[in-house]
Amino acid sequence: MSRSICCFMNAKSDDSKIKAIRFVYETECQKLNQPFVHPIYVIHIVTQGSAVLKIENDEYSLQRGTIFFAFPAFPYYLEPSEDFEYIYISFMGDSATSFLSRHNITPKNCVFSDYSFLCNMFENAIRRINSANSNLLTESVLFNALSYFCEDKQGENDKNAGSIFEAIVNYVDHHFRESDISLGRLADVFSYTEKYLSSLFKKNMHIGFISYLNNLRTQYASQLISKGEMSISEIAEACGYSDYSYFCKVFKKNTGKTPTESINFINEHN
Repeated sequence: MSRSICCFMNAKSDDSKIKAIRFVYETECQKLNQPFVHPIYVIHIVTQGSAVLKIENDEYSLQRGTIFFAFPAFPYYLEPSEDFEYIYISFMGDSATSFLSRHNITPKNCVFSDYSFLCNMFENAIRRINSANSNLLTESVLFNALSYFCEDKQGENDKNAGSIFEAIVNYVDHHFRESDISLGRLADVFSYTEKYLSSLFKKNMHIGFISYLNNLRTQYASQLISKGEMSISEIAEACGYSDYSYFCKVFKKNTGKTPTESINFINEHN
């Protein structure tokens, strides 16, 4: 392709699902201003050439078939080869936050190799896209790509459908913005001890309950910050934090910036 192709998705009002927003084939990365900063999540797949991705102090080598994710308010740089091209889909929604957290896709674990078998799907879709099929086509590509990040767990999930762990995760995903969500509350709801629920959570998620909860809240806070419609104290309360100072501490630990620094950074690059 000789030029960049872009198609915007129509916005939807239902925040309970993952929503595809934008589908782009970028062929002129060298001409774009950096760092790249997005207000929502983005999944990229490299279709040609190579590049070095820089996120904070980490560097990653990219080539055809590499998938990398971008997170709200997390800046990154690309050092591309002359023939470097990639396709990306931006997306948002509460389910997006919980999906990425559940499958350990984080700013520190955001680059995945050996997905070249998906390149043709992305390339064919971007060539076919038009105003009539844009919503359906873009979401189908996005969901198909995301499905590969839970495929390894699918057999276990099928065998354990309705398990206590699945019920716990679903409950937390739907109630993480409530200030009284805790292991104690889960113990009351599911009639198990806090110790047992904590061990079950770590065994299946590989992180503790509090870390998972704070990840959900931090990503949601980043989305609210990017919208620029609420004060920091209002965002803290909306994310379930009754202690403003604790919210700022958690946010900086998870993102490397205070909420104020994130707001200033976004303002400077808009």
